[in-house]
Amino acid sequence: MTAPPAPTVAEQFPVKDVRFVNGRTHHRTRRPVGNRWYEDQLEAACGKTGWLATGYSLGPTRECRGCTRAIATNA
Repeated sequence: MTAPPAPTVAEQFPVKDVRFVNGRTHHRTRRPVGNRWYEDQLEAACGKTGWLATGYSLGPTRECRGCTRAIATNA
């Protein structure tokens, strides 16, 4: 009997465009347990963790290069 295939990074981190507090990049994160977005720290595909930011950013925001690289190398 063979084991099922391991999930890819894109399947492990399905939520796109999440900005952390005081951050200027958008990350790909895991969905928090019980959808507790405001109580739990979120973990991104690049390895960073942070709290969800809901307000407007005071400057330009861009995609996180680490998250993009993690998704591309494991796709």
